[in-house]
Amino acid sequence: MVATKSSLRALGALGLALASAVALAADTLKVIVPTAPGGGTDGYFRVLAHEAEPLLGETVIIVNVPGAGGTIGVTQMVRATDNQTVAGVWLGPITVSPNTMKVPYTPSDYVAVLQVSSAPYIVCVHPEFPANDGASLIAELKKNPDKYTYGNDGLGGPGHLGMARILKATGGSARDIPFKGAGETLQNFLGKHVDIYVGSIPPILPHVQQGKAKCLLVTSAERVAAMPQAAGLKDLGIPQQETILWRALIAPKSMPPERVTKIEAAFEKAATSPASKKFLEDAGEQVEIRKGQALRDYIDREYAEMGAIAKSLKLVPQ
Repeated sequence: MVATKSSLRALGALGLALASAVALAADTLKVIVPTAPGGGTDGYFRVLAHEAEPLLGETVIIVNVPGAGGTIGVTQMVRATDNQTVAGVWLGPITVSPNTMKVPYTPSDYVAVLQVSSAPYIVCVHPEFPANDGASLIAELKKNPDKYTYGNDGLGGPGHLGMARILKATGGSARDIPFKGAGETLQNFLGKHVDIYVGSIPPILPHVQQGKAKCLLVTSAERVAAMPQAAGLKDLGIPQQETILWRALIAPKSMPPERVTKIEAAFEKAATSPASKKFLEDAGEQVEIRKGQALRDYIDREYAEMGAIAKSLKLVPQ
């Protein structure tokens, strides 16, 4: 078949369109957030993306890929080969879920780029609960093994394992009741279907202010400004058992080091911008920067610790 002038022009136009699409893709960074839209992790990475765009000199888009505790989104990210895809994650699909379910990736399949925030989980009880501080809470749970129930963010989730670490280290005992996130945990706690709330700080904070709950313990080593009355694990003599809700950027292992460095630098500056700081302060969280080998070491250590507690609870994948 002989090409006509019109067909050649059409092919040329198509070539230009394809070239433009490729150029656009090369100027766009895709951040996979492995949660549904609207949650704290999604909201925070949207703020970071907006702040990072002018620093990176690229369009930054958020792509939500929820499911299977965040592991579906992480799986998509580790398989990306375009050097334009990273993931904005929290500890769940990185150090928790791989120890409680089968996932198609390992820590060696991604580069630890940059941790940007941290916050503890908090342990709260009803006003009439017979304890008023962290030490007396643990004493009550040791005195009455399995009398009390604690709601958490799901079987094998960070809240569940975080509380289990504390109980194992202190000799306390309580029955875990899994729910679908902090919102459902809070609803059942306020309805007095469980005795103890284990979850993030923002959902419970208004109810503490209204006298409907008292928060006695955080899962971090240190106390936090948002709940200064709650003991830290250092107060109990077990700072090494802390479980932190951290958020970070990770990238496929195939991404060139210079590309990783560029993304790291832009998002580190974005994380310390006034807008990013305000988002975290309003959520009772804080900026915390770890990068490169320091973040890799932190992830590897937590991965091993979560694996040990999951094994003790017989939650390891079969």
